[in-house]
Amino acid sequence: MASESKLEIVNPAAILARRTLKITTLATIMALGLLRAPVLAQSAPDLTGNWQGTVEAGRGFRVIVQISRADESHAVKGAWQGVFYTIGPSGVRESDVSLMTLDATTLRFAIPDGSFEGKLSADGKTVAGILKQGAASYALTLTRATADTAWAVPKPTDQMPPDAKPEFEVATIKPSPPEWNSSGFKNEGRRIWCENETVDEIIAFAYGIHPKQIVGGPAWLGTSFYTADGFPDIAGEPNYRQMQNMYRGLLASRFNLAFHHETRELSAYVIRLGKGEPKLAKSLADPARLPDTTFTEWNSQAITFRGTNATMADVAWNMGLALDKPFVDQTGLTGRYDFVLRWSPDTARPDNPNAPPNVFTAMQEQLGLKLEATKAPVDVLVIDHVDRPSEN
Repeated sequence: MASESKLEIVNPAAILARRTLKITTLATIMALGLLRAPVLAQSAPDLTGNWQGTVEAGRGFRVIVQISRADESHAVKGAWQGVFYTIGPSGVRESDVSLMTLDATTLRFAIPDGSFEGKLSADGKTVAGILKQGAASYALTLTRATADTAWAVPKPTDQMPPDAKPEFEVATIKPSPPEWNSSGFKNEGRRIWCENETVDEIIAFAYGIHPKQIVGGPAWLGTSFYTADGFPDIAGEPNYRQMQNMYRGLLASRFNLAFHHETRELSAYVIRLGKGEPKLAKSLADPARLPDTTFTEWNSQAITFRGTNATMADVAWNMGLALDKPFVDQTGLTGRYDFVLRWSPDTARPDNPNAPPNVFTAMQEQLGLKLEATKAPVDVLVIDHVDRPSEN
């Protein structure tokens, strides 16, 4: 633990008008004085280069965005791509930019756990907009860097070798205070922690499954809340898959978790191909990079799920986090994709005219995939033994 699909609504009257114009005679056009020298379409601005700006809020941090055109090897010829750097008190972070579009003067792109939208100035030198990261929003103006003004791009904070399998070197586990409202699995540099999570949720995170795929355990797995905090036993910052490995070790050493796998028929959501072609954009990100899957909006009226460099297995797991059943992928798709999916949860007001569609319609319209609630064979984790951890 990265362009948006748009539906084009065609106006029948506009179609009729275009057809009518085609049969207008040249003589009529000349008589009306409508024949003019051709107007050349203005070419799209060239965004290539480094753009930089400073977020002043909180502890403050600097941002560098390196923008380039996708090369001929990419499926989307001429698409914009980029690398996003943040430079702040917690170190330097580097991540791929995805879903980048320039619509007239509006620049939009997605980053892990957030997005940016801004207006390009008339001289093409600045983009003033809003950077969203998690629940926070920051005013940010990006300025096109020149040879004289460009900031040096620093080396990102050292990452752990991708083949490393870290465990917690030292970890503190305590019951969460009942008054706590926040929860989640988090990291800041090498510090890894979760707060106010049940053991069911910790197991689900560690093994990439839905909590309903955990069977046979005592009732307290889903009712007792814990906070775990510590550091890895290997130098460098772990990625989220390495974080999963750390929690697996923690569950084995501190909870004495033992289990085996079985296949059982459960109520599940099954994802299949729709009638037409899938509307998933092939990712421009380096396939060697880990996927980024983020819920950028989650409230009673709408949920927005964004994926970058994501496989269908990533989609299935993360969608299971948002809904009440496991997801089973039966699409047969094997690539990596960028997408945005937005739908109304069951709590949305039915009289809201701006509400997005329900998740079934959204999957079909926005991703070209069919979602069904049904019974399906699902891999489950059967608990053989687990203990409450001792406090420390």
